[in-house]
Amino acid sequence: TPHALLPKLFGELRQRYLARPGGYTRVLRTEPKSTYDQGASAILEFVDGPKDMRFAMTAAAVARDRALGHASNELTLKNREKVLRYRGDGGEKVFDDMVRRLGKLNLAGVRNERPAATGSGGAA
Repeated sequence: TPHALLPKLFGELRQRYLARPGGYTRVLRTEPKSTYDQGASAILEFVDGPKDMRFAMTAAAVARDRALGHASNELTLKNREKVLRYRGDGGEKVFDDMVRRLGKLNLAGVRNERPAATGSGGAA
């Protein structure tokens, strides 16, 4: 309903994109929904929003790199710069929080194996 959406458009979204010179949306192409319907489909999302897919994927890449002990590659660093460019003062903190949360999910599959404890004086 327009009456519900217009305040958001001219309020929250206006503030979010006030300093941004353009490029407010992103199109993410997706696979066809079924084998019978091969029509093109996509997700249209606002950039720099709370559910920005590039933001989440970049945070996941940084979390993976940290878990593996690698430095982030050039593409990840460039994406990090892009997703933080118009996020304002709190963007860095939100990004770091997401990296920490994703790091706890162990998406890199890093094992934290500890050496088996050895008993002292046990009979064999």
